[in-house]
Amino acid sequence: MMPEDGAGRQHVVGRLRLHGDERRRWPTETGREGLDFTINDESSVAVSGDWESHGDLVFPLVRRIAREHPSVHTVLHLGDLRWVPALRVGKRRLHLYDGFIPKLDEELHRTRLRLLLTPGNHDDWSSLQPAFLAHPERPRRLTPQIWALPRGLRFHIGGRAFLSFGGAVSLDADRGTAEVPTDDDVRRAAAGGSVDVLLAHEPPNSGIAAVERALDANQRWSADRLDLSASSRSRIDRLVDQVRPRLAFHAHMHVGGRVSVGDRTTVALSVIGGHGNTVILRLASLEVDALGTAENESDS
Repeated sequence: MMPEDGAGRQHVVGRLRLHGDERRRWPTETGREGLDFTINDESSVAVSGDWESHGDLVFPLVRRIAREHPSVHTVLHLGDLRWVPALRVGKRRLHLYDGFIPKLDEELHRTRLRLLLTPGNHDDWSSLQPAFLAHPERPRRLTPQIWALPRGLRFHIGGRAFLSFGGAVSLDADRGTAEVPTDDDVRRAAAGGSVDVLLAHEPPNSGIAAVERALDANQRWSADRLDLSASSRSRIDRLVDQVRPRLAFHAHMHVGGRVSVGDRTTVALSVIGGHGNTVILRLASLEVDALGTAENESDS
């Protein structure tokens, strides 16, 4: 874990300040902006579900990924980091959730990992949406090690085509419309054709039993929120039908599971601390392994 002394905290906060060209740096080998967002030097990536700012569980997980899978340099996160920008209080910058984001950035820096965020409903869409509308074609750098991906962004890692499609309906409260994918979002995202891997926060209706049980059994959610959620999930269904991913990942429901129909596999990733929060995706074969069981490549 990070040092808790004042100097340590100042180091972390200082690292988060991005100036000029640093803000426009891409998470690629060269870091240069371009029309083609491609990372070539990866054979496997980690894919993670909701972390919900639980640093006591997340930081050991980050170190475990780096230790057990040294060839992995990218974490594809499916949303609900609980990312919010720092608040200015006088001359100070205050990071919420006990400084989770600067501490996470420091752990990623130490382990030489980058994190690409497909934002969830608990990430700050009031800040993300204006940036995504201004530049839907490029990742937005949030910290030195973390980038947020606009809804509908396509990119390549290790020769595989990915589509990031963030957002979801909040079931517990109304947090505004920016978090919710629209029909227009689906049309724009699908226009580029098929992909190998879809990354979403909102689940499709794929038949994963744990997801269906979570939706059916949780009586604390209102009928109105459940209806909105059903409409949002139907949009993900349409997107899946149109882009035909071999793999579709999602988070949001805090449960894990997997189902295969024909040549398509859908994987639900649980909340941090639950079984199946993080998996290793081998890009050549598109095989998905539990953390700690994937073949340990030595080409890093």
